[in-house]
Amino acid sequence: MLSAAYRYVRSHQWQLFRFGIVGAATFSLNFFLVWLLYGRAGVNYKFAVTGAYVITVMVHFALNRSFTYRQSGGSAVPDTAKYGMMLLVNYLATLSISTLTVEFLLLTPYYGIVFSTFVTAFTSFILMKHFVFTKKEHGI
Repeated sequence: MLSAAYRYVRSHQWQLFRFGIVGAATFSLNFFLVWLLYGRAGVNYKFAVTGAYVITVMVHFALNRSFTYRQSGGSAVPDTAKYGMMLLVNYLATLSISTLTVEFLLLTPYYGIVFSTFVTAFTSFILMKHFVFTKKEHGI
């Protein structure tokens, strides 16, 4: 099992590197937006997390489509629909983890953003690689 994971990482190392760059940039944007909305503007943390998530995922989609998975040209509609399905799963995880963090662990929503990032980063890479941004057959 470990050797299969190692082979997978080795064969996709540059794509994982690009994914990490996009992830760091979008995590920073997400954290900043939650800070801005919740910490500065005083918006309820659930709305702050939601607003930041919506903005961040638009940037995340564009960067991953063009930079990480090199899907340029052609219609983005099929990718967008599949990405939307992935987002729903990740949004529910993000909101659930943020709620648990605030209401049960009694920590700030900032920790919820950090904790949920660990969960959604793994699932996002796998889903985007094998479901969202799959190479089209016959160059289409």
